[in-house]
Formats: sequence, structure tokens, C-alpha cells
Amino acid sequence: MKRIVLYLLLINLAISVFGQSGFIATAEEGKVTITGYNGSSTNVVIPNEVNGMPIVTIGDGAFADKQLTSVTIGNNVTSIGDSAFSNNRLTSIIIPNSVTSIGDSAFSYNQLTSITIPNSVISIGRYAFSNNQLTSITIPNSVISIGANAFSRNRLTSITIPDSVTSIGWGAFASNQLTSITIPNSVTFIGDSAFSSNRLTSVTIGANVYLAHSFDNGFDSHYDNNGRQAGTYTRVDTNTTTWGRGVFTF
Repeated sequence: MKRIVLYLLLINLAISVFGQSGFIATAEEGKVTITGYNGSSTNVVIPNEVNGMPIVTIGDGAFADKQLTSVTIGNNVTSIGDSAFSNNRLTSIIIPNSVTSIGDSAFSYNQLTSITIPNSVISIGRYAFSNNQLTSITIPNSVISIGANAFSRNRLTSITIPDSVTSIGWGAFASNQLTSITIPNSVTFIGDSAFSSNRLTSVTIGANVYLAHSFDNGFDSHYDNNGRQAGTYTRVDTNTTTWGRGVFTF
């Protein structure tokens, strides 16, 4: 297979239609991967294709540390690589329905307040959206795995984990502002500190869940010898480490 290195500076489509250049890419078997960006624009539009070839992959670190404020991702992209957009100034991002995987640290260290994850995404990598300013997020029911620290260090106040998810990595939702969480029966593993440093007063655990030290504030005292203890647990407020099993009102 012959690998062709493409400098999108030389591609008329990118220049004439989008009025910008600076993309660096490779092409193999008629599919394009963007590997870097040396343009001056902070508002980047990634086209659907170039020279008749679809742009399907955004490579590792391709747009990291570029002071980007906005990005439009083309509708043929299926994979977003590790650290692809990390350390920028993005406040929002729309991920197209073509994307199936989001790599480690893909959007770490930005200023994201909202994101749209499409139903095509199967896996969310480690640190994918950590260190942002997200207040809410919808995880689609296509997602099977949520990587370590995927949403840590944000401002999430609520989260719904769909029945499709089977594993939640360590620290996945740590350091947010969650007050309640329901773990569905589909989840079989939750890593250490997955929900630590939140404001949880209600936790519902599905029957198949294996818990490491996934929660803090005394909750792990309820784990059985197999790390499983289905049920709903509540506490009066965050000042106590005493959790009661069963729902109560007062």
C-alpha cells in the first residue's frame, strides 16, 4: 500500500470553499486522516472530503494547543484520536453522527459548557471531556464503555447512564456536583473513585454491578464480599458518612 502525504495547503477545495488552509494529512486506500494543523484561524471547519476522498479520522493530537475557539467536524469522521482537541479554548462542540469512538483526552482542558454526543458513539476514552465546564451531558444508549476520568473535573449536576453501558472507568465522574446517581443493571464494573468528590445523597446500584472503591464518604462500607450490593442508598446530607438502605422521605 502506498501512503501519500497530503498537505491540504495545496488542495483547492479546502482553500476555495472554506477559505482556510493549514491542514496536514495522510491518505491510505482512499481515506484521509488529519494529522496536524498549522493554520492561523482559531475557527476551524473540517471538510467532509478532499479530492474526492472522505476525511474519516482526526489523528492523535492533530489540533492540540492551537488556541481554537470553535470547530466543525465533517460528517465522514468516524474516529477522534487521543488528545485531538486538547488544550484549546472550545466552549461547545457538536460531534457528528458518523463518529463511533472518542479517544483519550480528546477534548481535555477546554472551556466546554455543552456537548452533543451522537447515538453512533460506542466508546468514550479516558479523560475525553475532563477539565471542562460541563453542567449536563446526555450519554446516548449506544455507548458501551466510559473511560477513566472521562467526565472528571466538570460541573455536572445530573447524569443518566443508559442501559447500554457495561463499564465505567476509575474517576469517570469524579469532582463534579452530582447529587444522585442510578447505575443500571447493564453495568458490571465501576472503577475506583468513579463518583468521588461529588455531593451525592442518593445512590441506586443495579444487581450486576461490581464496585471497587467507586464512591467516597463512607459508602463503601455497604459493599459485600463480591463488591456487589444492589439497592438504593441515601443519606440526609453531605455532612454525614452514614448511608441508609432504602428510600425514605422526611
